[in-house]
Amino acid sequence: MAVQVVEVGPVALEWEAETRAAALRFTERGEGGRAEAEALVGQLRAWVGEPPAPYSLLVDCSEMVDVDASWRATWGEHFRAHRDVSTLAWFNANHRIQLIVLMFIKGTGVRGQVFEREDEARRYLADQRNG
Repeated sequence: MAVQVVEVGPVALEWEAETRAAALRFTERGEGGRAEAEALVGQLRAWVGEPPAPYSLLVDCSEMVDVDASWRATWGEHFRAHRDVSTLAWFNANHRIQLIVLMFIKGTGVRGQVFEREDEARRYLADQRNG
């Protein structure tokens, strides 16, 4: 299984086409802004295709310090349009990021949850994928 990787600033986005699974990771402590979000969402759109088939996104928040309003708006617009075909799981989020994620889930209607550990997040995504 070949994994494609794109890095933008402190963020890496991975895609495994066979399983239609993406992973987003801050590779160093940092914040997400408009430029990073637009580039990453554009790449994710290219990978998932149109019309999009179901896919998942695993988000590692370990090094995420904060995300600004434009980051949230860019990702929010994408997932409002893809809420019926995407499932998300976040892990290792600090309290601020947890609150942002909960508001994101509520505001977009996307299916997703926040977890303490990566194995819990991966299990959730696998359970959702397998029905």
